[in-house]
Amino acid sequence: MKSSVEWWKSCSVFALWQACLLGGILLLSGTGFAQLSTAKLSGVVKDPSGAVVPQCKVVLKNVATAVEHTTTTNDAGAYLFLDITPGRYVVSASAADFGKQQVPEFSLEVGQAATIDFALTVGSQIEVVTVHGATPQLETTSANLGLVVATKQVNDLPLNGRDFTQLLTLTPGVSPVNNSQSGPGQGNYAEPAPGNVAPTIPSVNGSANRSNYFFTDGLSNFGAFHSVYAVPPIIDEIQEFKVVSHADSAEYGSVIGGVVNVVTKSGTNDLHGSLFEYARNGIFDGQQPHTHSRPDFRQNEFGGVVGGPVLIPKLYNGKNKTFFFAAYQGFRYSLTQATDIRVPTAAELAGDLSSWGTQIYDPFSTRPDPANPGQFIRDPFPGNQITPDPNMVAWAKFIFPAAGPVLDTNTLANATDSTPTTQHINQFTAKIDQKFGQNDSAWFRYSHDTSVESASLGLPGIPQVVTIPNRNYGGSYVHVFSPSLIVQAQFGRTEVGDNATASFTKSTAALISQIGFSPAFVGNFKAAPGRSFLPGAGIAGFPSVGEVYALHPQVPTANQFSGVVTKTIGNHVINIGGGFISNKFYSPITTDNLTFLAGATGNTDPTDKVNTGDPLASFLLNVPAQADRRNVVTETRPGGVMSEFVQDSWRATPKLTINAGLRYDVTFYPPMGTSKQIGINGGPETGDVDFNNGTYIIQKLPPLCSTRGFAPCLPGTGALPAHVVVSPNDKILHNDWKNFGPHLGFAYKAMDGLVVRGGFGIVYDNWAGVLQTAQNISGLWPDIGQQEAANLNAPTSASPTPTVTAQNPFAIAAGNNFFPAPDPFGQVGFEYDPNLKDPYAEQWNFGVQKLINSSTTLTVNYVGSSMHRLDVAGTYGGATTPSTINFDQSRALYPYIAPTFYDRSVGSGNYHGLQASLDKRYTNGFSYGVSYTFSKAIDVGGDGFYGVEGGVPQDAYNPARFDRSVSGLDLTHILSVNTLYEIPVGRGKRFSTGHGVLDYIVGGWQINNLFQAHSGIAFTPIIGGDWANTGQAGWTGYEHLNKVGNPGLSHKSAGEWFNTAAFAAPTKGTFGDAGRNSLRGPSYWNLDTSLFRIFPVGERRQFEFRAEAFNVLNHVDLGQPHNDISNIQLFGVIDSVASTARQLQLAAKFIF
Repeated sequence: MKSSVEWWKSCSVFALWQACLLGGILLLSGTGFAQLSTAKLSGVVKDPSGAVVPQCKVVLKNVATAVEHTTTTNDAGAYLFLDITPGRYVVSASAADFGKQQVPEFSLEVGQAATIDFALTVGSQIEVVTVHGATPQLETTSANLGLVVATKQVNDLPLNGRDFTQLLTLTPGVSPVNNSQSGPGQGNYAEPAPGNVAPTIPSVNGSANRSNYFFTDGLSNFGAFHSVYAVPPIIDEIQEFKVVSHADSAEYGSVIGGVVNVVTKSGTNDLHGSLFEYARNGIFDGQQPHTHSRPDFRQNEFGGVVGGPVLIPKLYNGKNKTFFFAAYQGFRYSLTQATDIRVPTAAELAGDLSSWGTQIYDPFSTRPDPANPGQFIRDPFPGNQITPDPNMVAWAKFIFPAAGPVLDTNTLANATDSTPTTQHINQFTAKIDQKFGQNDSAWFRYSHDTSVESASLGLPGIPQVVTIPNRNYGGSYVHVFSPSLIVQAQFGRTEVGDNATASFTKSTAALISQIGFSPAFVGNFKAAPGRSFLPGAGIAGFPSVGEVYALHPQVPTANQFSGVVTKTIGNHVINIGGGFISNKFYSPITTDNLTFLAGATGNTDPTDKVNTGDPLASFLLNVPAQADRRNVVTETRPGGVMSEFVQDSWRATPKLTINAGLRYDVTFYPPMGTSKQIGINGGPETGDVDFNNGTYIIQKLPPLCSTRGFAPCLPGTGALPAHVVVSPNDKILHNDWKNFGPHLGFAYKAMDGLVVRGGFGIVYDNWAGVLQTAQNISGLWPDIGQQEAANLNAPTSASPTPTVTAQNPFAIAAGNNFFPAPDPFGQVGFEYDPNLKDPYAEQWNFGVQKLINSSTTLTVNYVGSSMHRLDVAGTYGGATTPSTINFDQSRALYPYIAPTFYDRSVGSGNYHGLQASLDKRYTNGFSYGVSYTFSKAIDVGGDGFYGVEGGVPQDAYNPARFDRSVSGLDLTHILSVNTLYEIPVGRGKRFSTGHGVLDYIVGGWQINNLFQAHSGIAFTPIIGGDWANTGQAGWTGYEHLNKVGNPGLSHKSAGEWFNTAAFAAPTKGTFGDAGRNSLRGPSYWNLDTSLFRIFPVGERRQFEFRAEAFNVLNHVDLGQPHNDISNIQLFGVIDSVASTARQLQLAAKFIF
């Protein structure tokens, strides 16, 4: 009780501190998260002699809304416009005794810090001088890395599934390799991906895929559990976006990868909008390379956007001040595929297994072998005729469809599962912008996304339905106290859900009652009180499905608060900013399963047991071999990330700007469990092993099992087992209060059209894996999140015949519950070092930016980083050295602690890259962008988290010894090219027929291309199992092979990608010497193309017809080769593809 009070007291102290700090920001000066998605414009006004002009009036006007921002220059002649919505603008400067100067229409982009200087001439303010060539094309005030993807590119480039993340790779330094668990998409581990197209979760400048952050309009739009966006923006609502990294500004931070800033559109003074529909059908696609068939699917995306001034006839005219924007998109996807499956025949369910090629033995005849003490004998079933248990027959008839004729003699498939895969997504956004006079403005946006996907689990009649409701909403308020002091307040909220259920379409209640399943096995679930779930029946050779409740995680809420103020003093723009983004997690997991193996009905004679017995016979006789049950509710108390910074941007000379800042980040790790009573809410009574000292930490001490009556509880009489301690403050992970990150950079205008830039910063990663790491210890001792029973019904001298049935495999007496083991040291879970620290990176870059012409810019940068405290995972706690002797617990790091999955922040890495981009803005109907990266990423532990994302070291106690090598995210070469080309034929174009009707017919064509290519992905030749006898093997291969020759081949092929004879299994009891990621898979390239026909409808409307082809050349990109020598037939063979066959999409769009 005391520790809970102390925890809430610390929360209260933090809340008070944050409130005081934000209040101070609002009274002083600062920059918060909102400015990440806006632009700023600054400059200096001088007279003909070069002297500065103070008190000069500068007006910035939005072309679309006519909203004006007005300021005056200070004593240094400097002016500043902050928090400017990206768009098209004109700016003018005027002062007494000088003529008015105006810069014609130009663009301000997301995250841009533009500079326009004025040199006034003597004259009357009535005279207006238009200054050409002053529009900002170069980044002259910042060394930040990043590239803006503009509205035209977002709307016109071909995007499969219309997911904007496919365009992230247009930015240099962005690698499309994805090792994270977010990879599969479609509701599994990622937020809703349309159809079968997963989102791009990139690696930025060598960082892990989870080390990115997503903002929309400056609001956190982040699914913190899997480190992807929460609500994907609709393509037609995107104004533009930018991936920022290696920033010399302290306002960027909290991740060591990229910060993705998406800006949504706002309304204008005129009513604008569009209606659209995109359609795909499998009949238009190319044949899949391996199956030579086309998928039978249909896909439609439809919706519209509209924006304009808020007008209420005779009541309110919102022109120039109040604007609205709304967007809706629906997505419908259906894939019909017939999967051949094997189900029991009527004869087999009657006990006739004579068609089986293996002899089946009667487990109930098992008895000691008098001739061989310690061994057993049992009798065969004559003719493989058995007497099934009627309950098991009823179970089989319920879950399996009726068998038909054999469809495949190899698999013996005799039935078909034609359950369609469907997905319905509905998205909408509503946004309002308000200008309150010259000094105040505000906006509010609400975005909602709901995805419902249904797919087969392997049998008809039991679909898995994944429902994902997500929301992202919030707003911002800006007040200008004076031309030198601007204040902004902002809030946001993100809600992410991921709820999965799998239930039979028929009621299972009567069957569960008929079979007589124990409630202790199929019921009594924390997340579903009063409900029972039919277990999964695992029978080798047959589909195995069972009911599931809320399999996937839910992250209910994340709240964001930040303050924004900017103070200009002379040539200094000083920012002090800060904010807090909370995170919280909730996840129920409810499953129960049984496994039936051939051994239960096989021969017990060790000399004649191979190829005997049958899993189906074991099932029909009700002799299970294994059982498992998951019953856990994971919930965390609120955590979050606090970020504060101070930044000074000093225009030291007209050509040199110096940026210096300091950022402070703290991760408040969300403690596992709530402070509520156990029940549907997860409790804090769980634990974690500490391999630093061989102890086990209980987060909070629970009552005795004899008192509480259910887990979590303390077994025995109440004395703690040896080496078990209790946390003094209900926490296992503790906050790191030392995350200070300095930033320093410069931008120097060496000459007209050439800028030299460089920067350095230290950045901490406060978000990558935080929630998933926190929840990994849910259900651990003294709780019981998962129960497992193996070797059920294995004959013993005391009990040679089966005694455990499917009805009650854990043999729990009626009315009783599961209780934890006497101590925690035999459990295996995803545990972590209690001393985990936030990763951090030292980042630097140096480069030049050259203006080739008025619309084309060349940027070249050297980019480097040194990363520290990266996650190293895999099984830990085994033997410290290899041995020829099989592993046993006596050789473990601590003989009383079983090896378990374990995460430590002991990895490191570095990245060096040459990054170049050539960008031509859309002018005269043409634009292009070319990005190229030549880089090398080396690390240990940089591939991902928890071992399942790669990077498991051979030597767990010295990870760098064998595994510091090329990163699994490394791509030597990355090339991206995009083009938009309006064919210059027709009225008003370069080539015109001179005839209006003919021009209308032949004109209006546009062709767009997106080409992407990269080098092969690195991989390691491995061998499965525990070859070194260290006890470190998990489910992923961790041991390298020995390199005994040259792995290179003069002619690589899918049948043999590398010289397999160059590798051999290491000697038992040793580690392999082949380098980690020492081999490369095939390179990749792909070209997507779209063709538009535009039909003008009057002066302000047009109709577009679009044809888009993804992989237009139908090029086959091979996948990765099999790298595990344990399967020698497939070792070195490529039997997968990294690309799909050509896919066509047709679209119609009406724009007004």
